[in-house]
Amino acid sequence: MTTSNRAAVLLAAALFLSALPAPAQDAAPSRESPAAKKGFGPLEKSLLVPGWGQIAEGRFVEGVLSLGLEAFCIIRAVQENGLGNEAYVSYKAAATLEDTVRYRAETEKRDTRRNQFLLAGAAVWALNLLDIYFIVRGREKPAKSLSLRIGWNEKQALVAVAGCRF
Repeated sequence: MTTSNRAAVLLAAALFLSALPAPAQDAAPSRESPAAKKGFGPLEKSLLVPGWGQIAEGRFVEGVLSLGLEAFCIIRAVQENGLGNEAYVSYKAAATLEDTVRYRAETEKRDTRRNQFLLAGAAVWALNLLDIYFIVRGREKPAKSLSLRIGWNEKQALVAVAGCRF
């Protein structure tokens, strides 16, 4: 395993382990405001690391799948980039026309694969964000309500305003 492969695997493992929820601890209730308690939500987590928001929400299958697919795409893009660079060095040093053509074709093939893996990683990231957006949006729906307000307008006339949220 090359050094870049080891680094990519260690990075993926560290991101996965950091995404796991911390064990609950008994602590005295805090007097911080609700805005200060909210902190880093699942949408922000998934924006940084695909799958982290799903894992934080307890949707482990979707989270691990997103994280795994994203890590696979990144690792393969890095590998294809390295192979393309090696083929390019061979192309620059080729002595015969046949070798030049062969190494140039190899370089282009590896660059195309790298770009395909980068595009696939971007698609995984986008689908992950859509998934977590609909999770968060579905959870934060306002309650249905009917309201009636009676008051005075600027001309000192009595007005009634009815509102309905559905």
